[in-house]
Amino acid sequence: MTWKRRTLAVLCFAVMALGFHANGGVYVTPHNIIVLFAFIGPLTILGLYCRLGLKMPLALFFRFVPLPFGLLLSAFFISVGLRYEHPFVLGGLIAALAGGCLATVGINLKIDEVRMFDRPRTLSLAAVLGLALLMPIGTVLWSLESAALRHFWTPINLGIAIAAFGTLYFAIESKQSPLDRAQSASLNAVLLITGFLVYEYFVGLARVEFSEWTAILTAQNVMTLVAAFTLYFVVVFVSICHNQIHELPTRHWHLVETFLFFVFMVIAPESILELEVDQMRQDDLDQINQSQ
Repeated sequence: MTWKRRTLAVLCFAVMALGFHANGGVYVTPHNIIVLFAFIGPLTILGLYCRLGLKMPLALFFRFVPLPFGLLLSAFFISVGLRYEHPFVLGGLIAALAGGCLATVGINLKIDEVRMFDRPRTLSLAAVLGLALLMPIGTVLWSLESAALRHFWTPINLGIAIAAFGTLYFAIESKQSPLDRAQSASLNAVLLITGFLVYEYFVGLARVEFSEWTAILTAQNVMTLVAAFTLYFVVVFVSICHNQIHELPTRHWHLVETFLFFVFMVIAPESILELEVDQMRQDDLDQINQSQ
């Protein structure tokens, strides 16, 4: 009966997604397809490595890998969209949605399917992670003519993220295992950098001399957040490969909260009330122009 229930679950999810699309709530655009390709391609490589190379149960992989990888890609494409004034700002959110959907699948798989598996070799693990993280950059360079590789290699952004991680890693109680400390430090580095990013964003809006550079400055600051997300994802993937997952559900939840806070504070759309006020002002201007 298990396969029947899973089939019904997949069918119900497909009906829900098609319903949203038919209702006008989901728009399939070329930008969304590019983001999905950048998400599915590396995730497939990581999944094959875990399943075929390490004999890892898919339940464990889907439970913990797609979500942080999807949030990482969303932050990356938001930064690209801000830097090049491209629809990737909103299209990138599809990666977070896809990661959340796959994580839901993993959460609902049987817990007893998670068993012991092979441990990875350091070189192969580094190679797979490097390939997975470079593929989205290659996708952007292929899809945007104006994109340059130097815009994705900014040592100051990586340095800030590593400094935040190091500060927290060495401040955490040393009784924890190195991977547990790394998980906590990388998560809190994301929280810390998000706070600085939002602060600098509003400072940029308030200072007239920086207003025209706000989008570019925000894009650079988001790249720092992307570096922090990358550190967290790498730590999580290494932890999963070594089966140290005890605190990951709670940490993933805090990661989602932080990402949503960043989205709502920086790129949230106008509310219905704001749209109504703007429309009322436009109507008043139209009446003034007509009276003149």
